[in-house]
Amino acid sequence: MAQFRVETVLDPKTNRYFVEVYKEGESTPFVVGNPIYLSHEHAMADAVEIFKKGFPDQPITAWRGQ
Repeated sequence: MAQFRVETVLDPKTNRYFVEVYKEGESTPFVVGNPIYLSHEHAMADAVEIFKKGFPDQPITAWRGQ
């Protein structure tokens, strides 16, 4: 099973968050979203939903508290 790390980043130009997705063990993201989220929590919740829809047969675990 593939494992990914999802991080949120605050864009200083827009003051909104975007999502970066990393493959396990990688230091460079392979997906970088647009800064559209008003909060870290909204960005993470949307990322989890995207993974759930993209991998419907795989268990998706919530992010660890930060």
